[in-house]
Amino acid sequence: MIAREPIPPSVAPVRTDGSAVSQAVSEVTEIVESLKQALAQMEDVLELVEHAERQKLADEHEIDSLRRLMRQLHHPRGGRGERREHDVRSDSSEPA
Repeated sequence: MIAREPIPPSVAPVRTDGSAVSQAVSEVTEIVESLKQALAQMEDVLELVEHAERQKLADEHEIDSLRRLMRQLHHPRGGRGERREHDVRSDSSEPA
């Protein structure tokens, strides 16, 4: 497909004598303006969708980080976690 240059608006005002050609020009001009507005709205929607996608990915990353942290807390490596569990048991067995 060959890219076409946009057609500049006519410098001379369109006659409004009610001829079929002038009515067609007027209708096409309205359609072009409507399409420009639709394009601007779609660009806004695209920005929102892209922002939502970036936020979703950031949220997923944060959730994964929290899950890793929770796994480390539930299944600690080495003796640190066992010592904490032992300390908690000894604290709860002491008389109040």
